Amino acid sequence: MSANLEDARRVIAAAEKKATEIGQPMNIAVVDAGGNLVAHVRQDGAWIGSVNISINKAWTSKAFDIS
Repeated sequence: MSANLEDARRVIAAAEKKATEIGQPMNIAVVDAGGNLVAHVRQDGAWIGSVNISINKAWTSKAFDIS
């Protein structure tokens, strides 16, 4: 599946819900089938230093075909 913006918004909403449940603000990145960034959000209180980490982890996940 190639993520489009609508898909990315659903993924981000689910991740935000989980982050709230565990009390840990997150940086959330979603990439498409080519590993290109579709969307990114940094929740209030999430570490600024983790922005690039979240984007790189999303790319790595796609590159190695893991969720």
